[in-house]
Amino acid sequence: GGTKDLLASSLVLEPLAELDSDGVLVTALAAEIPSAGNGGIAADGLSITWTLRDDVVWADGSPFTSADVLFTYDYCADEATGCASDAIIEIASVVADDDHTVTFNFNDPQPYPFKFGVGYQSPIIQKAQMEACIGAAAVACSEQNFSPVGTGPYVITELRPEDTVTYAMNENYRGVPDGLPFFGT
Repeated sequence: GGTKDLLASSLVLEPLAELDSDGVLVTALAAEIPSAGNGGIAADGLSITWTLRDDVVWADGSPFTSADVLFTYDYCADEATGCASDAIIEIASVVADDDHTVTFNFNDPQPYPFKFGVGYQSPIIQKAQMEACIGAAAVACSEQNFSPVGTGPYVITELRPEDTVTYAMNENYRGVPDGLPFFGT
């Protein structure tokens, strides 16, 4: 729901890209930031294509793919789910081009196409865990919401709403070979 919840969940759930402390886009689940120069942003501004990292797995060990990005869009586009945003209404369609490429097509040219899937307020969620929670079914998904399967450096080991959240290192996090994250819990 709120900023405190979204920031806390960002240790578990990641977006395609984030903003660094200088406000510069940096990759998270994406392999590169789309631009006109690399062909990721259409010259007419009507689409953006994201190439996804191929070294990302979910905390449960399953592969992260464009199907998860497409599902996240479908999940958020359903008004009954409760995560619809202004970024959704600008999107005409989302296409999983292959396992590691996804294209967002817009209704109108977008001068800044980095809204959906960018930043801690727009994380990508796992299709396998959340597909039964789309639309009106979302209200019954407390277990999934309190223990999301993510791609980030941590997994939730305990969550007491409005009180405490405890995290443990995600052993499947891509940064583990480089000594990340810095804390085990």
